[in-house]
Amino acid sequence: MEQKDIENIVHMRIAVYQAGVKADFWKDINANGATAMMDYIFPKSGEMAYYNLLMEQMKVEHKMLTGGVYSLFKLPVQVEKEIVDYLRSHSFDFQKISQDADTYLEQMDTIATDHRFDIVCIGSFSANDTDNQLRLCASHYRYAFSNNVKSFPYFE
Repeated sequence: MEQKDIENIVHMRIAVYQAGVKADFWKDINANGATAMMDYIFPKSGEMAYYNLLMEQMKVEHKMLTGGVYSLFKLPVQVEKEIVDYLRSHSFDFQKISQDADTYLEQMDTIATDHRFDIVCIGSFSANDTDNQLRLCASHYRYAFSNNVKSFPYFE
């Protein structure tokens, strides 16, 4: 998987989490001091610990709706490994991503989709088509957050 695709997945994950917090879809783990706590407990890897905590929360939120299938927050094991390896070797500013979450989702929402479904399959995950799949995710999440509808995309 290309580095740009990995960065885009991480960016989309953080943006969806933050936009969902603003839309009151799930609780903000930062409200309980998660970032400060992770930095304190794991001084050298606080960002990575925070990211893992956020992913676990989002897996729970999405599993309630999509069952055990793949979603933006649960990708095939090899892809997850590549993401973790990338995050371990590169610096990533999660706070900056959080600040521009709505703008990022708006910029990524470029594919016309049918929003009649609450939980929608957007096809099989493919490392070769990550950009289009993330754009579909952005479209469905933006619709969900702006219309207060639990409309979540998932992969076969």
